[in-house]
Amino acid sequence: MQIDFASSGGVSNQELMFVADTAAMSEREAKEVERLIESSGVFEIEQSDVNPNVTIGRADVITYRISLTDGERQNTLWMNDVTAPVALRPLLAFLQELALKHKNKGG
Repeated sequence: MQIDFASSGGVSNQELMFVADTAAMSEREAKEVERLIESSGVFEIEQSDVNPNVTIGRADVITYRISLTDGERQNTLWMNDVTAPVALRPLLAFLQELALKHKNKGG
């Protein structure tokens, strides 16, 4: 599965990116991200369900872009930490952790 994730904003206005193929990730990380993807229902969420413009102007809001491709399934969503569906938040948090880990390693 191809993952392309980015987040920005928040109090620290930190920009994070994470691009990976689950086949190249550690087995533990790949299994966890795949579990979170399936439990979140991200492939069934429509962009209109997560309007990222709801909180424009608030400096403390984190904006996310997530693009996933798994065979014939593909979805790209823009959202923020206010509009993100509850079911999607664990996946966003995990991808943010992976992006921060990747950034701290200088990758």
